[in-house]
Amino acid sequence: MRRTHLLAVLVTILLVAGLLGAALSSTTIKLWIGNASMSVNGAQQPIDPEGTKPVIVAGRTLVPIRAIIEAFGGSVAWESSTRKVTVTLGKDSLDLWIDKPQASPNGTTLAIDAANSAVVPVITNGRTMLPLRFVAESLGIDVQYDGVTRMITLTYSKSTVALPADGSNLLLGNPSNAVHDSSSSPDNCLMDSGYYIESYNRDRGEPNWVSWYVGSSSLGSTPRKDDFRADSTLPAGWYQVQANGYSGSGFDRGHNCPSADRTSTVAANSSTFLMTNMIPQAPNNNQQTWNNFESYLRSLVTQGNEIYVVMGSYGTGGRGSSSYQTTIDSGHVTVPAHIWKVAVVLSNGGKDLSRITTSTRVIAIDTPNINSIDSKWQTYLTSVDAIEAATGCDLLSNVSVSIQKVLEARIDNN
Repeated sequence: MRRTHLLAVLVTILLVAGLLGAALSSTTIKLWIGNASMSVNGAQQPIDPEGTKPVIVAGRTLVPIRAIIEAFGGSVAWESSTRKVTVTLGKDSLDLWIDKPQASPNGTTLAIDAANSAVVPVITNGRTMLPLRFVAESLGIDVQYDGVTRMITLTYSKSTVALPADGSNLLLGNPSNAVHDSSSSPDNCLMDSGYYIESYNRDRGEPNWVSWYVGSSSLGSTPRKDDFRADSTLPAGWYQVQANGYSGSGFDRGHNCPSADRTSTVAANSSTFLMTNMIPQAPNNNQQTWNNFESYLRSLVTQGNEIYVVMGSYGTGGRGSSSYQTTIDSGHVTVPAHIWKVAVVLSNGGKDLSRITTSTRVIAIDTPNINSIDSKWQTYLTSVDAIEAATGCDLLSNVSVSIQKVLEARIDNN
């Protein structure tokens, strides 16, 4: 890379980091084989009170992992029944089992050392010793080894970009990494109405997904505006679905972010009637099943909870009140085959993202877009994992990986 090009890249990175309030926080740990102390950013300290030392077994370095991971700001959990160690650092998670040569970084099973099956986690003098290089590289930690001094240098850099604030419509993450650049991503264009955020798909004439927050401040006494209208903020040259674009199709103008979730002000309620917030939805699907689910979620808010919601649709072809159709509005709008929603429920409080744990209630449903549908939304309960598999979205991406694994596999039974 030429020096001028490199300089331009570095300047761009710095500008972006500045705009986002980003920085890198780096921690360096040094250890020595056979030595019971370690250096954390230059400060010498014992690895642990028992005097545990890094050792070499079967030609590979094993280290007492808890002290190291905690010094980097991560955590280590032990499950005695299965002898499983779960190491979490940032959004990465790693499962290992004592005396087993396989491990599972972020849910994918791999050999710890394909060339040496003798490299396994062990317990020595009551301390869990894990293969250093495999663990470090699985968690994004740089490893350097000096064979002369037998010194191990570990460096971990983490972004300190500020996370979205409580009540942010995108607190849980950007499910499809949608971007504002409509020219490069016309099928995944990030749009922010101020009251909800969405990934808009120009060619389908509808959102891929819409994300929003519902708390006590979201609900008020503003009446339903019913001012359906085209969205004039779409990029120049894009087709604008008109208020009458669904007329005669047999499908409702189905809200993604519901009108009743935005009753605090006239502007908030009116924003939900933009046609970029709509999908062609079978009438019974919209007016019964989904209305019942939306009402239930709002009832949880009035009971002292706040909810983060993501809703979307996928596939092609649905059956409305008249017939099966794949598109409407002269082909400008795709009729989705399925409609889904994920709701994360928290009791009222602060630091919402950090309060999401493996016990947090997550409700996910996925309904066929048909008129002959059960009015009970509970019939269509599913898992976040299943929705991700169907859509390619990465939901709850701002939640730590170890917590995601539990929440996304579970089907709500409340």
